[in-house]
Amino acid sequence: MQIIDCHTHILSAGSKIDNRIFLEDLCRGNFMSRGLLPSDHIPTHVDWDCCTWLFDPIRPENSIADHKKAGISKVQLMTVAPSDYTPYGTRGTLDLAGITDVPGEPSIDKANDYTASLLRMFPDDFIGFGAVNPRYRGVPAAVQELERMIDSLKLTGLKLYPMYDLYSVDNEELTFPIFRKALEMGIPVMVHQSSTPARFAPLEYGRPYLLDRIGREFPDLKVLITHAGAPWLDEAIVLVERHPNFFMDISFTNSLLTREEMYRFLDRCRRWGVPLSKVCWGTDYPCFETLDVLVERFLTMNEEAKRLNMPPIGEGELELMLAGNFLRFIGQD
Repeated sequence: MQIIDCHTHILSAGSKIDNRIFLEDLCRGNFMSRGLLPSDHIPTHVDWDCCTWLFDPIRPENSIADHKKAGISKVQLMTVAPSDYTPYGTRGTLDLAGITDVPGEPSIDKANDYTASLLRMFPDDFIGFGAVNPRYRGVPAAVQELERMIDSLKLTGLKLYPMYDLYSVDNEELTFPIFRKALEMGIPVMVHQSSTPARFAPLEYGRPYLLDRIGREFPDLKVLITHAGAPWLDEAIVLVERHPNFFMDISFTNSLLTREEMYRFLDRCRRWGVPLSKVCWGTDYPCFETLDVLVERFLTMNEEAKRLNMPPIGEGELELMLAGNFLRFIGQD
């Protein structure tokens, strides 16, 4: 059985100091609730010293080894879009450890180059999505970078981060030229339309329903809603049901839900008219659960169906969610 992790991260997502500020915001609540950090006060800089591993670059060889140990054969890398105007400072994929073959000083302007370099270094292990930000250098520059990352760097698709980059995905002036170019080039688009613990990313920009207009204006564009739109799962279900070319992944969300909750969510998808052929498995690695736990939780979900006396998920459906659906989304089936 082939397993593809359709949603992972790599290297660093910003300058050393700014990336730490972002990651502390991202992980604070989870680490406090799990006892990794004290919960009787807001963790101090000293409190975080127990978790300094969190701030190290994500090395490709570690990602590959962790995934292979869990039986995952292919890993999809997400480039983080560049920005320098949010409270998180300098943000974007950076090679601070000199892992790639991209020359010169580390720069968020080279975010897509770093991902492309890793694909050249590990062609059998990685798939890569590039990223652009219409608020960084402007819309024409974002469209130009989209063309470059596909035509020259040979990346597979596009990832957008509207709430992190402080814009609405349905902003016609900012995003429509990008979607138009993606459609023209025949590439798939993954969009972060869900919540985040990062407090300076406005929730109003994370609501999945904002993609509804995109589905109407660009009906032939393949769009994947990341994290199943959590916590607005029903919004994501409705969108994927009503727009034929919409997909979703369950990354990160599968770290938050129990096995029963995940089974009930997928059963709810079916009941609301979302065929499971439009659902893709991923983790958001490095994630809040270990990869082997997430794989086992998914593969044994039918034990919950049996216990609840509810219809099981077909073995073929499980296998497609683990690999085939994402391959179809990116046009490599």
